[in-house]
Amino acid sequence: MKRTLTFLVSAGIALSLAACGGEAPQTNGASGTQAAGAEGQTAANPLESVISKAQSDFSDTAQKLLDEQQKMFGEVGDTYEGYLQNIDKVQAWYDLAVDETEQLGARAVEYGREYYQAVVDNVDVTDDRDVERATEDFYDAIYEDAYEDYYDAIYEDAFDNSYDTFYDGVLQDAYDTTPYDEWFDVHSDAYEALSDARSDVYDVISDGRSDIYSDYTDVRSAFYNNDFDVQALFAPVEIVDNTQSGEASEQTEEDTIASADESTDSGDAAASVSPDFKATMDSYEAFFDEYVEFMSAYQADPTSTDLIAKSADMMTQYADTMSAMNSIDQDGLSSADYAYYAEVTARIAGKLASVGQ
Repeated sequence: MKRTLTFLVSAGIALSLAACGGEAPQTNGASGTQAAGAEGQTAANPLESVISKAQSDFSDTAQKLLDEQQKMFGEVGDTYEGYLQNIDKVQAWYDLAVDETEQLGARAVEYGREYYQAVVDNVDVTDDRDVERATEDFYDAIYEDAYEDYYDAIYEDAFDNSYDTFYDGVLQDAYDTTPYDEWFDVHSDAYEALSDARSDVYDVISDGRSDIYSDYTDVRSAFYNNDFDVQALFAPVEIVDNTQSGEASEQTEEDTIASADESTDSGDAAASVSPDFKATMDSYEAFFDEYVEFMSAYQADPTSTDLIAKSADMMTQYADTMSAMNSIDQDGLSSADYAYYAEVTARIAGKLASVGQ
């Protein structure tokens, strides 16, 4: 079942370039473009219905946090004394932002699994292209768009508003009228509380996106192998106590033998890959290893003059490598070559994702 895997690589590269390029554009409000509502979509297209439901959840959750923040601003007021009397309410909003984001991430995973089942139920699974496009639609709508809008609305705008209102607002204004030791402690504590909460929200968003990405790659791999049992794919793993059952031990031995046989088969398949094609793909992967190493170093020290000087050449190599990979005629590859192509591009995408945050 051949598929166009360039999208997977491009998505990972886009993430890593975003890390090099700086912050995403900010938006005012909870979300950008969202579906009008799940009810109207349900009758027309079950797949669009799930996406619409997920998009609405992201938008509604962000708006809820923004509304609660405005309520908190009103209760705290614009005075130093009001802040001191309501520090617990400020912290409560920080905690709410972390908790709501975490719960949203868990729901997003469930939306994804519902969606992938809907793909199996409503798309002709014998049509590789249709299955691929349908699978990518959820990834694009949620991993890319919905999470980006939510990131802008909460991590960027909402926390910036708290920073401007409190740390750089009422607390900064109190500098000239408050004993320095007291002011310094309150000012420092305010920054630490905001910074910790903002960092937690960032981590939760990153974890949520990673979960969506993991499910997406698992589903693509399963569908590629003509395995369309979505429920089994995401079923909890059953732990077997082999010390309590001779039968279980025997099964373990059989599994080991089967695994060895599969490894042998895999080796045979690899041996049938065209040597020139394998060398070409290996060279592409070697470049992306170098690229990921460069991005990791750049993220750790974005002011390094050596890295900045190297960046232009690295981007040129990146563009050339991507152009070469995109020019590969996947339909013209042998089964063994295509399998190796899929294996290498999947590894590249995983490596790029590691530096894409």
